[in-house]
Amino acid sequence: MINANLITCALCRNYYADPRQIPCSHSFCFDCLSGRFDDETLILICPKCDKLHQYNSREEFENRCMRDGFLKSMVAQFKRNQSRSSAIASGLHSRPASSLSQIVPMNGFTPIRPVSQEVNSSFDQTCSERSTPSIYSQTRSSSVLPTIANRVLIAKCQSCNMKGELIVCNHCDNVICTKCADEHQSVINDDVKREWDLCKSKFDIISERSIRFEADQEECERKARELQTLVGERGDKLVQTINNYKNAYMDFIEKHRRTHKQVCAREQIIDEYESIDDRVNKLLKSADITTEKMDDFSFEIEHLESRLDSLNAILDSSELKFPVLTLPEQIDISSLFGTLNFLSLNSPHSNHVKSKPDHDDYLLLESSQPQPHRFDQISPPLPVPQAMKKKLLWQLDYKSVPYYVRTYNNQLFVCDKYGYLSVYKLNRPNDFRAKPIFVREIKLFNDNPTVLSDEDQTIIDSFVVYKFWIIVFKRKKNELHGTIYVFTYDGKLLPNGKCVHNYPSRELTIDVETNILWSLDQKQLCLFYYQLPDQISPTDQIEDVFHNRYSHVQFSKPFAPKHISVNKNVLAVLDKNRQAVHVYDKKTQEELYQHVNIYNHTTHFCWDMALFSDNSLLIKLDETSTLKAGPSKHIYLQLDTTSQRNVIGIIEETDAYGMIITATDEILIGVRINTKGTVKCYG
Repeated sequence: MINANLITCALCRNYYADPRQIPCSHSFCFDCLSGRFDDETLILICPKCDKLHQYNSREEFENRCMRDGFLKSMVAQFKRNQSRSSAIASGLHSRPASSLSQIVPMNGFTPIRPVSQEVNSSFDQTCSERSTPSIYSQTRSSSVLPTIANRVLIAKCQSCNMKGELIVCNHCDNVICTKCADEHQSVINDDVKREWDLCKSKFDIISERSIRFEADQEECERKARELQTLVGERGDKLVQTINNYKNAYMDFIEKHRRTHKQVCAREQIIDEYESIDDRVNKLLKSADITTEKMDDFSFEIEHLESRLDSLNAILDSSELKFPVLTLPEQIDISSLFGTLNFLSLNSPHSNHVKSKPDHDDYLLLESSQPQPHRFDQISPPLPVPQAMKKKLLWQLDYKSVPYYVRTYNNQLFVCDKYGYLSVYKLNRPNDFRAKPIFVREIKLFNDNPTVLSDEDQTIIDSFVVYKFWIIVFKRKKNELHGTIYVFTYDGKLLPNGKCVHNYPSRELTIDVETNILWSLDQKQLCLFYYQLPDQISPTDQIEDVFHNRYSHVQFSKPFAPKHISVNKNVLAVLDKNRQAVHVYDKKTQEELYQHVNIYNHTTHFCWDMALFSDNSLLIKLDETSTLKAGPSKHIYLQLDTTSQRNVIGIIEETDAYGMIITATDEILIGVRINTKGTVKCYG
């Protein structure tokens, strides 16, 4: 017999009406499922396992609720069995009690109604001729029944072929004797169990296939979504590449137009000549002629003669050229974009198809190079290998352009080129993983740069933080010498903290390990340093500190020192002409290695660099095509410590200025946003 629990809906507690199966293989009445479907979110939550099923529409929900034919047939069979049992029970209850006195009820069997003596004898006679007993007596007219009320049917059993009291099997309608009932019941049970086992096996197989199909369907949908993203990214990348080439070619043509004018620089030489001539005449007429002034003029005259010789050589060797561009080759767009195909999930090639890079944090810059088109030295867009993008840890706002970003102990100092300073506090010394807290603002200088002319306007050329002071080197825009100012951390100028600095210094850099202030002399082509005091007293004369400088490394032409960076063990100097970074041992002055910018023939050139604690480099590349008209674009490359200097990290920024690497190797970058800025920390 069918168990009623198997065909009862868990929601309405009635027999299944239009049973439907949802993707998690649980079945319910369709009306019950419809009532639980959320039309706003298009979500159905299974009442049994709480699994969430997402649909795109109600129509899709209705279509994906599969009809459960097995449960439907079980309900129908159960109802038929109930009807038959009810009919038999009602027939038995309608007879007199005496007619049932000799009938023994058995589970699953119905006793056969008794017949008259005449019918019984004729039944025996018929049974002797054929093995299957007749049960026509059950359909005899009611006129016969009163005469046979106290008799039972005695005939041959279909199972044992022996005469006995017969009963009818409710399952197969066979007529058997009461002795064979248990055996027949076992046969029925075995048949039902066998059929049910076959059905369960089939159900398990189909259910497993259905689950696999659903998982494969989700996998296909995931791959399709990834491919949509990839198509968009690849399209954007191709457009970006074309724009890069367009901007590069436009920039090269513009540079070619201005080549001879820039190389000759006739106007600049004339200005320099007239300036020296005017000052020499005034000096010769003046009574204040010193050896130092004559040495300065001698150096300037020697420099002018060198430029005149170079200009004369260029005029002799220059050949006027004009650019031309050949017609592009006709290509199949699919060779650039790729061909769209549809593969079976079980296809042997499906596992080798990459619809998306393995790491979303990786950035691939254009590596192909355009060929020169009959004009010299065409620089291709920047070819950079695959590298992981550095993670942005935090950023904070700054009210001006952050030209200088410096740290000391548990404080962060951000300053622009006019002396607007903001101070921030770290949670713990050298803990740059957490965003610093703003402390105060300081205005180091009272002059207003907006009301001064370009000739009179002064800018901050260097800004460093020493353990006792803030040291600032300030100069006029068109001069290399200037003044060194020494402030307290509160922004107060020390009484004797203003020192005239006649050396053409570039980029003062503090070495906190040795209390040394490093700097570059672009005129003498040397790296020198000042020894700062380890302790201070009110009687100390700060001017004496900056009047005594010591040479450390001497460079030779055409070395053009541009920037310097220092860590605990080494220092690095950037040669602007060769686009090379030279790394020296601080103690022995020995050159440990040099790294030449391999991208110096591209649209990017190396403008700045910094040292990590393991002596590896961070180099800043500026895109030349974006420098004439903003915003300017920059790429920071972190190199490893191997001899190949492989790129292991990358940062892309726009309008970036100040840069520093902290003691714990975080990267701080100052970025301009219109007239204000922000400081970003990467780790």
